[in-house]
Amino acid sequence: MTRKPSYRFAGYTEPWEEKKLGEVSTHRSGTSIEKYFAENGVYKVISIGSYGLDGEYIDQGIRAISNEVTDKKIVKENELTMVLNDKTSNGTIIGRTLLIKSSNEFVVNQRTEIISPKEILDSQYAYVLLNGNFREQVKKIVQGGTQIYVNYSSVEQLKLPLPSLPEQTAIGSFFQDIDQLISLQQRKLEVLNEQKKTYLKLLFPAKGQKRPVLRFAGFEDEWKEVKLEEVCEIYDGTHQTPIYTTEGVMFLSVENIRTLNSDKYISKDAFDKNFKISPKSGDVLMTRIGDIGTSNLVETDIDLAYYVSLALIRSSVIESKFLNVSISSDYFQKELWKRTLHIAFPKKINKNEIGQSKFYYPPFPEQEAIGSFFQDLDKAIAKQEEKVNQLKESKQTLLRKMFI
Repeated sequence: MTRKPSYRFAGYTEPWEEKKLGEVSTHRSGTSIEKYFAENGVYKVISIGSYGLDGEYIDQGIRAISNEVTDKKIVKENELTMVLNDKTSNGTIIGRTLLIKSSNEFVVNQRTEIISPKEILDSQYAYVLLNGNFREQVKKIVQGGTQIYVNYSSVEQLKLPLPSLPEQTAIGSFFQDIDQLISLQQRKLEVLNEQKKTYLKLLFPAKGQKRPVLRFAGFEDEWKEVKLEEVCEIYDGTHQTPIYTTEGVMFLSVENIRTLNSDKYISKDAFDKNFKISPKSGDVLMTRIGDIGTSNLVETDIDLAYYVSLALIRSSVIESKFLNVSISSDYFQKELWKRTLHIAFPKKINKNEIGQSKFYYPPFPEQEAIGSFFQDLDKAIAKQEEKVNQLKESKQTLLRKMFI
C-alpha cells in the first residue's frame, strides 16, 4: 500500500510504503536481572521506570554487574528499547521507546524489548514514529486490567509508514532538532523554578530566626512570627457538590488552582444562596484536600464559587502578593505538613489548623518588595512554560502532518 503525508521536505516525491515492524527490524527480549543489581554495577538498567513521557531516559540510579546473563542484554548504539507493560490501566507508559546513543552502557530488564532496525529503517526516524502514531496502535492491543501489558509478537505485526531512507533521515534529524530545542527551553524553565526555590529559602527566615539570609536594600527590621489566624481570615468553600450549569458563576476546585479558571459553573441563584463569602481581588486561594498548600492570588472581582477543597485566605494587614508567596515558603509549608491529616484519604488539613500555622512577616514596605519580586519571577516562569508548551504543540502538529 502506498500513501503520501500532508507535509514533505522539498525534493521528496516518492510515495510511502507500509510495512510491519517485524519486517524492518529484529528484536531481543529482556529478562529478569534484579539479582544482578549492584551499586557498583557497570551497566545502567532500563526498566519500566526508565521511560519518560517525552521519550527521554530517566536514570533511576539502578546498576547491574557484568556477567554471562547481563552481557546478553546489552543494548547497542542506534538500537531502541520499548516497554511492554504499564503499572496503570490508562497506558501512560506502555509502548514508549528509547533510542540508545552509545554501546555497552545499558542493559534491559524484563518486559522491555530491544529493537534493532534493519538497513531499510533509520533509527532516529523509528524513534520519532514509535513514540508517536505507532504507540497509539500499541495501546489498542493491550491486555490486562489494572496493570496492562502487550506481547511483542503482536507489536511487530503492526504496520508503520516507510518513506525512502534519505527521507527517513531528513525527518528523523528534523525532529531531533525540535527535541533539542524543547530540551533547551525545558532546562531554562527548570533553572527558573530552581531559582524560585532558592529565593524562597533566602528571602524568608528559617525556623527560630527573626531575619532572612538575603534582604533587599534598606530593610533591616526583624520579622514577626504569628499564627496565620492572627493576621488573616480563613474560610472554606461549599461542602456540597453543586448542580452544574452551562453558564453562570465559575466554580473552582483543587484542579483549578494554577489558573483559577474552570469550565464548571453554578447558577447565580445558587451562588447568592450558598456563598456569603466569596473570593475577591487580593484574596488568596489555597488547596487543603488532596493537594495541600498550593496557592494562587485572586486578581479579579467577578463572582467566583469554590469547593471545600480550597481555603480562602483574606487579610487587611498582609500585602496580598506577599501572602500568596509566603504560603510556598519552606517554613510555612512545614507548618502545614505537620498539621495535615496524612492518614485521611485524600489527605487534608482542617481550616482551623491552617489558622494555627505559624507565619512570618516583615513591615509592609518589605512585604511589597518581596511580593512584587516573586510576582515578576512567576510571570517569567509562566512565560517560559508557555514557550515550552507551544513548542510541544508545534511538534504534535508536525507529527500529524508529516506522517501518514
